[in-house]
Amino acid sequence: MRTLAKILSISILIFNVNQLNAQENKLKQWEKKAFQAYENSSIFMWKQLATQADQVLSKANADKESKIAAIKLKYGLLYGCLSNQDKNTYEQYLEKTLEQMNTLLEEYPKSSDLYCISAALMSVQMGFTPMKGMTLGSLSGKHIDQSIKLDSLSAMAWRQYAGSKYFTPKMWGGDIEEAIKKYEYSIKLYEKQNLTQDWTYVDAIVWLGIAYRKVGKTEKAKAAFEKALTIAPEFGWVKNQLLPSVSEL
Repeated sequence: MRTLAKILSISILIFNVNQLNAQENKLKQWEKKAFQAYENSSIFMWKQLATQADQVLSKANADKESKIAAIKLKYGLLYGCLSNQDKNTYEQYLEKTLEQMNTLLEEYPKSSDLYCISAALMSVQMGFTPMKGMTLGSLSGKHIDQSIKLDSLSAMAWRQYAGSKYFTPKMWGGDIEEAIKKYEYSIKLYEKQNLTQDWTYVDAIVWLGIAYRKVGKTEKAKAAFEKALTIAPEFGWVKNQLLPSVSEL
């Protein structure tokens, strides 16, 4: 009996390890494909990932890490829609994504990542409809603050904070110099935590370059855009528009 119990215990352990390995591999594949979708500005690729994300989010027994990764994919799609000005796809996916986001926040109210992604989804909505800033601006700021409160070393949260400072009008608390500082800090955290395969890392570098350019720091802007291209060499927006815009100055 003891031998049988031992065999069962070992079998369960092996099964659990295999499950964990499968989950880790799935999340790595998602991260890789999301990076490619971002680099190629491909709504088609984002849609494929969103379909997989919805499958996970519809499962009651899906684990927390997979659910958070899934909702981040949905955010990636909507963010891509904003970049491509694809309002039709945005409207097609927004409502369901927001419902999924609210469900996850209720399920995991102490997740820094979820509060950050929630704020990011609000920023996309304000990007498409600036008037929503009147209602979502304050709430987005609260969710960013909560994300940082729950994890003060969250690279993604500081990226979102920096973006908020960059896009918010000065009269309502915007501050481009503060945005630059926090983009720089966010990038350092991504690198220190070995998160450089995350598409939001490259995005932070790109927007740091844009912020540098806006305040006249041309050489720093150029360096940021060149750095982005070393990581994402096929990123057309940077290669064909942003870098040439400062190289000609």
